[in-house]
Amino acid sequence: MKINSSKYSRRLVIGDIHGCEKTLEALVEKINLQPNDALFFLGDYIDRGPSSAGVIDYILSLKEKNYTIFTLRGNHEQDFMEISENYSPEFFRHYAKTILRSSSLLKKSGKIKKRFRKFFKDTVLYYELEDFFLVHAGFNFKNDNFLEDQTAILNLRDWKFDINRTNGKKIIHGHQPTDRKKIIKAVKKNKHRIPLDNGCVYNKPHKYYDFNKLGHLCCLDINSMKLIFQENIDQI
Repeated sequence: MKINSSKYSRRLVIGDIHGCEKTLEALVEKINLQPNDALFFLGDYIDRGPSSAGVIDYILSLKEKNYTIFTLRGNHEQDFMEISENYSPEFFRHYAKTILRSSSLLKKSGKIKKRFRKFFKDTVLYYELEDFFLVHAGFNFKNDNFLEDQTAILNLRDWKFDINRTNGKKIIHGHQPTDRKKIIKAVKKNKHRIPLDNGCVYNKPHKYYDFNKLGHLCCLDINSMKLIFQENIDQI
């Protein structure tokens, strides 16, 4: 989706939140969000953290206060919707509670609450700004119709940037937990591909990730190219 973003005082982009409501609230307070700003979210609002419902309700509250909010879809939202549609309510309720830690998104019947379903449905796959593409995971530039490749947009990890396919526009993405120093380096060196997922939920020892390099929620002001980090303050 193309967006005319030149009219906003600041264009702010926040990476993967994964149910960390308190951390998100602290970050938004830190950036001092204003009515004439545009705030973009890169997806993955739910799962893993303690309050998936709280994250979405907070974002909805920002919209109700007339802040300008743009929401991308992440693979976790896509998976959540697909599982709800393809499995029994009993299985889905168990899956949401034990695997995703997201049972607060459901009715007692095991179906997704109306406001959350609408939130998921209203998300889009990418935003094209005047100078950036914003996407959850990435683009498969081997595909002639890469902007329609939903699987890649939501799930791709290893991909190469092709400046010719983006008309010189840079790409900001989430999805893959990235060392904080690498995020800072990508911004400082003005790289064409900027990761913005510092693995907010990974603030304790983990079998795959080095929590010493992760555990923050990131915001990038793409007008000034200033990074703002908020350390995880949720109880994981």
